[in-house]
Amino acid sequence: MSARPRKSKGPGYIVPALERGLLLLQAFSGDKPVQSLGVLAKELDLPRATAFRLANTLEHLGFLVRDPDSGEYRIGPAALKLGWTYLSGLELPEIAHPFLTYLRNRTNASVHMAVRDGREIVYVSRLPANAALTSNIRVGSRLPAHASSMGRAMLQDLEEDELFGLYRGTRELAPFSKETPPTVPQLRDLLVRDAANNGVIVSRGYYEKGVVSIAAPIRDGRDRVVAAINITAASDRLSDEALEGPVREDVLRTARQISEALGHDPDSRRTVGIELALPNTALAEPRYNAEDEQGYPKYQTRDQLEKADRQ
Repeated sequence: MSARPRKSKGPGYIVPALERGLLLLQAFSGDKPVQSLGVLAKELDLPRATAFRLANTLEHLGFLVRDPDSGEYRIGPAALKLGWTYLSGLELPEIAHPFLTYLRNRTNASVHMAVRDGREIVYVSRLPANAALTSNIRVGSRLPAHASSMGRAMLQDLEEDELFGLYRGTRELAPFSKETPPTVPQLRDLLVRDAANNGVIVSRGYYEKGVVSIAAPIRDGRDRVVAAINITAASDRLSDEALEGPVREDVLRTARQISEALGHDPDSRRTVGIELALPNTALAEPRYNAEDEQGYPKYQTRDQLEKADRQ
């Protein structure tokens, strides 16, 4: 008789040393590809000796590489292998590929698909356009969800409480353009407008000046948003009429086709996520105080937020 799979245990079963090692790996990013031991120790609030033992262990296993001259660390090939294992294990890119190829050929724009990982999106598919200007995003690249069109498409699936919980402790959102919402309440209002537009986001320089984008969510058989797709192009290549008309419809149609291939039934659509806050629903009025410095629902006091962060 085969053994039953063991269920994940709660916080009491966490191994602190392993947790710290994984947090150390997460300290590296596209903006911070190289880190010194001192910076790692400070960022993780660890003694320098502890940070050294963690980094030395990860270096021994191939997850980190240490520059012999500067002593600084960068991500090693073992971590890259894990990332590719994750990406290759997804069925979604394979299912979506023919639909994305058709969308790329029809619009002659770069086409992408991403999944959400917390406050970030991770690109899992990329089909560059056959044009002078093409996207330089690579599979595995990460962008902040609040500042990307696909991120907005996926954040719509969160209910208001979940959205504020995701950004707990964040007073201001990182700006990338003048279109980026500076606070969580303003992001929430933007998501409500997106949901009223069939979940489609038409972006004009939202993340990068001179680039337009159209994004739409992908739903599975349980009506959950599991990914998003978009097209990107130079702003002078697509007119407003095309963005709001045929190109928008092409993106929306492709998103629906991929969703249906995942088992989604459009006729069984239910009101979920941020759509609950649309007009004529119970959450039509925001449950936060726009003047509050935290920018969170009033029932979340400063003490409650700090307690939750400590836990």
